[in-house]
Amino acid sequence: MKRWIGMILALAMTAALAAPALAEEEQTQPPIDTGMMDLDDTVCFLAPEEEEDLDERLQAVTLAVKQTLDVGDEYTEFSGDYIDGVTPRWSLRWTMDGRELSVEASPGGDVLSVNRWLDSGVYEQFYGFDPAFPALDREAAEKQADAWCGRLFSGEETGRIDGVRTYLGADGYYVFSGNVLKNGLPSPVDFTLAIDGEGMRSFYRTDSYSGYVGKLPDPEPEAPKEDAAKALAKAVELELYYVSDGQGGAALRYVPVGPYTVVDAGSGEAVDMDALYEAVGGEPSPYNTATMDAAAAEAPESAAGLTETELASIANYGDVLDQAAVDEALRKIKALGLEEFNLSRCSYALDSESGDVTATARYTAVMTEDALYGYAREAYDDALARGQDMTVYKTVTLDAVTGALKSVYTRYPLWQRDGNVTMSRQAAQRAADNFLAIAAPDLAAESALCTLKGYNEGEQVVYARTHEGYFFPENTLSVTVNPAAGTVDSFTVTWDEDVTFGAGGKPVGEKAALEAYAGALDTVLGYVAWPLDVTLEENAVYADSLEWGYSYVEELRLAYFYAGTETVAGVDAITGEAVAAPAENGTYTYDDLDGESRADMIRALGLAGVGFDGGSFCPDEPLTWRDGVRLAIRAAGGYSGGADDETLLGQARRQNLLSGKDWDPDKTMTRMDLLRMLVGASRYGAAAALEGIWDAGFADVAEADEAVAALARALGLAEGDTLEPEAELTRADGAEVLYRFMDR
Repeated sequence: MKRWIGMILALAMTAALAAPALAEEEQTQPPIDTGMMDLDDTVCFLAPEEEEDLDERLQAVTLAVKQTLDVGDEYTEFSGDYIDGVTPRWSLRWTMDGRELSVEASPGGDVLSVNRWLDSGVYEQFYGFDPAFPALDREAAEKQADAWCGRLFSGEETGRIDGVRTYLGADGYYVFSGNVLKNGLPSPVDFTLAIDGEGMRSFYRTDSYSGYVGKLPDPEPEAPKEDAAKALAKAVELELYYVSDGQGGAALRYVPVGPYTVVDAGSGEAVDMDALYEAVGGEPSPYNTATMDAAAAEAPESAAGLTETELASIANYGDVLDQAAVDEALRKIKALGLEEFNLSRCSYALDSESGDVTATARYTAVMTEDALYGYAREAYDDALARGQDMTVYKTVTLDAVTGALKSVYTRYPLWQRDGNVTMSRQAAQRAADNFLAIAAPDLAAESALCTLKGYNEGEQVVYARTHEGYFFPENTLSVTVNPAAGTVDSFTVTWDEDVTFGAGGKPVGEKAALEAYAGALDTVLGYVAWPLDVTLEENAVYADSLEWGYSYVEELRLAYFYAGTETVAGVDAITGEAVAAPAENGTYTYDDLDGESRADMIRALGLAGVGFDGGSFCPDEPLTWRDGVRLAIRAAGGYSGGADDETLLGQARRQNLLSGKDWDPDKTMTRMDLLRMLVGASRYGAAAALEGIWDAGFADVAEADEAVAALARALGLAEGDTLEPEAELTRADGAEVLYRFMDR
């Protein structure tokens, strides 16, 4: 922030409050030197291969890390911890007043991760709308990132930067992401590197805590690439169903559903990597949920002292079912099995945007030897002997006005099922059908048991919405039935009533779709992670991993695989053309900025993730309130792509961009509209509310807007003798104002 802007605000606050001024002392200390900015070539000191004392090993690793990062000698405290495990490493930490540097390093001195903290000594308490470009420009940051890659990777490794994201704000920075190439070939190891105005902010590589065993294979393949490409194409599997287009619609598309397949570069065999990992993988972590309850308060006898806004919100609770009515309604649904359960509490939550009220009822029952709910008696006895709480929790959410069910979740105190207690798939589906006929009859009528790959392979019975005979699996109903009691353990609904299905037509054949999909991808040679089952005798050398809870370790193998699968979403079923996946690099580029005088400002905003979708900016089009709010939300770090007007309004109010007032999204913004929105929502909003102390120097500004106009001049958003406050803005005009605001 420009120092003189702060002085203007301080003077304004002083005049308004008539209080003694507290002058901030001029900073006399020089900027903190991170000790990590000198990028000259250095030599790393590697730890000797033979066993040494810990102090000697720590000394070698510390020297290597200091050389790589150019850590200075100004730190006053240092500590190093050796962390043993499947992936041994050193954790190093340097500290001094106002500075801390933490580094994870391999036993050989290779840097695995870096985190740097600086304490400026100034703590600003404003956490609202405060977008600003990073202090370092993007080009300079890119040069630093390239230089750091040259130092952080050595030997057979090089760092390839693939993308960058800009994080806006007073402490803005850039995060570069990429892949660690080994012998010039892609590998499963990725990295991130953050750069700010002080230098390298952080670094992390994905193998920091899970390295690879064995020797890196030679980069020369034995199997020819042509044969590998054919094998990969044969392994592709596609399914035809509707998918969301990101704009509120759904399109019929062939979507890849097959396993992740690679071709071993030595044997030339196609390998299903999903099956390989499944053979050595463990059980998923148990899923736990928690609920939060609101304390009840007695209703006041009158509404005196409440605002219209408060009363309007309270009115949403006027027709809700009380706790007794909720309990009565749920107990009528026999499939929930609440006979042995007691209602422990009932909470209510208001959606401020829609006005809907949700009730959450939590029931409890005690598991006994006569009511084990399908769990093993041995597990029950063991838990009871340990004094474990044997409470079963069933949480049900419903519309607090209509009583319509939203979800069901049951948590049991045990995890070990009784293998003798089972339920056939057909019986579970019949129970789910009967439950949905009561809980969601209308949605069930639009759905069918989902037969797509990956669905209905576990305990859940999943139904997907259908349209013209094809599934739309983004809208689903899921039910889990307890195999012992036959009651519903879980129920979830994911549904969008407003989705618009695209025009139908005869889809292209699967063979043509397969050819289009495979043709859009490149077959590349690289290294892949390969699991080794440590319980097998052939891998006994890695059996120590079992002591750490690992059933497998990974090595790197040379293989062929498809590159670009993340950029190809599938094949359009009607046109037969490959469909590009939405870009996720967080930037915007345009094809219509030739001749636009503010093109550089628009491009800078786009690179910072502030812009419009579609590839065109349309600089001469009017800046609607919808456009202005969308840009401001993205500048604040939110995502407004594809959001409808109601969602945008909610996001804008949370950012204080509209100050609680209604808006007309199609109305064109004036210059004063945009200035009021940006200044009012920012840290300058409090100063803008002060009256009678401002002289903006503009001849055409109303007295009520004098404060906003004066702050706009101070921030560099306006200049000259006139402001033209009622002038309607174009998109390019709005981009210029926002750019100047963020470049303050």
